[in-house]
Amino acid sequence: MINRTIIIDGKRWGQRLREHLSKPPLGVSNWLRQRSRVIRDEPASIVGRVEMRRRPCYLKLYRGRPPLLQLLCLLRLGRPMASYRTGLKLAARGVPVPRPFSCAIVVEGVLLLTEGLPEEGEYSRLWQAGPGREQALEMMRAAGETIAGIHAAGYTHGDCKWNNLVWSEQTCFLVDLDGARRPLFGAARRRARDIARFVISAEEAGVSTGLLDEFLDSYLRRSGEDRDKLLKRMQPHLTKLRHRHQERYGVEPQPLL
Repeated sequence: MINRTIIIDGKRWGQRLREHLSKPPLGVSNWLRQRSRVIRDEPASIVGRVEMRRRPCYLKLYRGRPPLLQLLCLLRLGRPMASYRTGLKLAARGVPVPRPFSCAIVVEGVLLLTEGLPEEGEYSRLWQAGPGREQALEMMRAAGETIAGIHAAGYTHGDCKWNNLVWSEQTCFLVDLDGARRPLFGAARRRARDIARFVISAEEAGVSTGLLDEFLDSYLRRSGEDRDKLLKRMQPHLTKLRHRHQERYGVEPQPLL
């Protein structure tokens, strides 16, 4: 019964998930590697794209410390349940995020099943492929609107790097909501950090100043923020993130701001 599932939320989709996992291979990690298109495989989690009832879905296994994760999930606490609830609230507010379907406990940890995106592509991967001028403009404007949208809903994402932005159906979707919060204090600072994190990815991708301005203008139009105040709040985050990336990855791109 190594693939046994205990459904915590989203029973209808959880039952579909249980039916899929009842088939070999044993072990959810192995199942994902052999029966899904793996998107990320890291020590703390593995994410795969699967088809369920002819619909694309993302399936994320949180590994970490299974007993603690499972207990928190049973108590409706912990990161997977927080991500599940945040996704439901943001989707209901019209923010482009994959809609959560189910959360379940398995032997290896906790599973989160969400809506998949058609024709998806991470911003980082698409930029490496070299989008045309018009598509690049659309992607920058859409990113500004989406990040402004999550901020207007009262949330911050927490990690707006380009691996967590997905371009699908002419829309920028935010994925990986593990760090998303509805801050009671310091909301302006957290919003500035979201924008700074996007800018760092843009610098590392070699985005031009003009394209970055399209992103900022789009964000400012939707959010109503003051440009000078936002840029001032961003500077400490930009400095810290650039220093961290230079130390960790040896990356030192030309600053855009």
